[in-house]
Amino acid sequence: MRCPVCNEESFPKKRLKTDGWKVVGEVGYCALCGAEWKKESASDGTDSKVSESKNRLATLLGDELPEKVELAGSADTRFCRNCRHFIVHPFKTVCALTDKEADPMGECGNFEEKE
Repeated sequence: MRCPVCNEESFPKKRLKTDGWKVVGEVGYCALCGAEWKKESASDGTDSKVSESKNRLATLLGDELPEKVELAGSADTRFCRNCRHFIVHPFKTVCALTDKEADPMGECGNFEEKE
């Protein structure tokens, strides 16, 4: 790419733009002269590309696409890690009812939800 400030062939580098300790974005600059390169608003282009691809998918399927899909039921909450009898230890996870090693993603008939 050609730098608009020094008019030399260069490549862009990136650095984080901060406001105090908070990162507010990325800034591109010339590797030779260090001048900041202005960039078109990427967020507008990204949002339009996403909406355009959603529209194409909706056209292909012939229906409106839902914004967010929510799963019905509580199938994911009956894991041992969500049970009140599940004891977490750095070396071993144990079920307080059976005093046996428990699999955090396992299930059993004695499940009681944590409070």
